[in-house]
Amino acid sequence: MIPAGAHDRIAERIAGLPHDIDLLLWTSSGLRRPDGSPVTDPRPEAAWMSMDVFFTGEFLALAESIVSVGTVQWVQGFLAGVDAPPFKLVQSAGIRLSNSDGPNIGVAEYVMSALLSHSHGIAGRIERHRAKQWRQEPWPEIGGQRWLIIGFGSIGHEVAKRARPFGVEIVGIRRTPVEDELADRMATMADLPAELAAADAVILACPLNDETRGMVDAQFLAAMQSTAVLVNVSRGAVVNDADLLDALDQDILSWAILDVFDPEPLPEDHPFWSHPAITMTSHVAGAGAGLAPRNDTLFVEQLDDYLSGRTLRLEVSPS
Repeated sequence: MIPAGAHDRIAERIAGLPHDIDLLLWTSSGLRRPDGSPVTDPRPEAAWMSMDVFFTGEFLALAESIVSVGTVQWVQGFLAGVDAPPFKLVQSAGIRLSNSDGPNIGVAEYVMSALLSHSHGIAGRIERHRAKQWRQEPWPEIGGQRWLIIGFGSIGHEVAKRARPFGVEIVGIRRTPVEDELADRMATMADLPAELAAADAVILACPLNDETRGMVDAQFLAAMQSTAVLVNVSRGAVVNDADLLDALDQDILSWAILDVFDPEPLPEDHPFWSHPAITMTSHVAGAGAGLAPRNDTLFVEQLDDYLSGRTLRLEVSPS
């Protein structure tokens, strides 16, 4: 069971799998077969929640259809996080769910571009250009900086892959200090205060759970260097907004780069919009041009693994 809009992109690859697969194409008006004929007694076993339904605004409607049909055993998602209500609905119905690492390369590029732009003062250069001001002055390089990545998983790995050639030292934080060849050092949450004090940039790439909700509070921010930059590509609720604003206003922290918020969309009267020490974007870090092709490939590979009885590498444990 897949969104109808995704069919033409993946039909040939699905047909090439060594399985007898009957594709059912979903739209908000019902299910049909690829030849256009209706489905009278749908019993899909697997389903794909692709990016197509996100952009058409049918994300929740697809989730409700998956649950209501009553036969789906496994669902492949399109995001790294699974805290969105449609995913929660699927999990609450006892259906196996896999997340996606498709957004992670885009998120890593976002982190690199955001920190490079901030370090090089690109916004100020553009303002001077428009004001016809000729000014030659030195600018800080990111080589030699230490970046602390909290939640060093696939996203952290991709950030490190891009940052280390610039000469950035990478320190990862995980619950357990699992080694990664692209991290100069791995630490645990118990080491966090000391690591915060030594970091030039702190990148939040952790999942939202009971341990991380509100983690970035006044104590966390006070432990950081006053010249450091906070980057949040995790979830908005990881950060205490009031404490972050206080830290920026009191020069406890120099800058924040935020792509995620709680709630979303961010209300128009929220102080983040106009704060002079915040760079913000509208939850687009993972929306690179390669996201859809990577998710298409992931679904085909994971479907093959599912039908072959192999372990699903991105399956999410029930919450």
